[in-house]
Amino acid sequence: METDKGIINFRIDSAGSVPQTFNSERSEPETFQWIREYLKSEETLWDIGANVGMFSLYAAMGKDNRVLAIEPSAESYATLNANIRLNCLDKYIQALCFAGNSQTSLLNLFMKDSASGASHNSIGSNTNQFGEFEVNGYQSVIAITLDDLSQIEGVPSPNHIKLDIDGKELEILKGATKTLSEIESILIEIEGNNLDENLTSIEDILRNAGLTEDDSWRNKGSGRNRLYRRK
Repeated sequence: METDKGIINFRIDSAGSVPQTFNSERSEPETFQWIREYLKSEETLWDIGANVGMFSLYAAMGKDNRVLAIEPSAESYATLNANIRLNCLDKYIQALCFAGNSQTSLLNLFMKDSASGASHNSIGSNTNQFGEFEVNGYQSVIAITLDDLSQIEGVPSPNHIKLDIDGKELEILKGATKTLSEIESILIEIEGNNLDENLTSIEDILRNAGLTEDDSWRNKGSGRNRLYRRK
C-alpha cells in the first residue's frame, strides 16, 4: 500500500487481509491523519483492535515511535506479526494476542468470521455494534483491562490510544480509568450501539479522565471515529 510515508507491505492470507487504498473512505483516512498530527517523536501508541496492523505499521514507519498492537483473533494476529516482520518493524511494534475488557479474565472470542482480517467478531457474546450475529466459531482468549496491561513490566505506557473493537469500546473504557487519565488523546470508533446506546456512558468516562471531544473530527473521512484529547 502506497502512503505519504512510503510503501507498506502486507502478507495476503485472506480477502479480509487485503488493504484498502490509502485515501479511500474505507481505509479511515482520519485515522492516518490523527497519527500524523498527534503522534510525536518517541511517543507510544496503543492500537487496540489492531487487526492485521495497517495503522500500527503506519505509526511505526518513521522508526522513532513505539507501538503496542493488541489483536485477539489468532488468524489476524498471525498476519499482523508477519506484516511487522515484512516491513522490518519488529524493533518498534510489540504485538500481543489479547482482548481488552472491563475486567481481566478468560473469555471466548465469538467469531462471525474467523479468517484473517475479518471484523465484527466479539468478546464474551455474539453481539457487536450492529446487534446479534451468527457464530461460526469460538476462540479462547485472555481479556485484560488496560489498567492491568499497563502494570506489566516491559509494557510501554501509552501517549495515545486507538480503540476499534466493534461495539465493546465501553467495556474496555471501564477498565482503563487510570490509563485514560495519563494519555494525550484517544481515537474511538463510534457507530451502531456506541452511537445509539453507549455514547453518554463513553463520554462520561472520558470526561472524568480529563479528555474532551474535538468536534472538528466528527465528519472527517469515514465519519466513524471521534477524537478526544487533553486540552
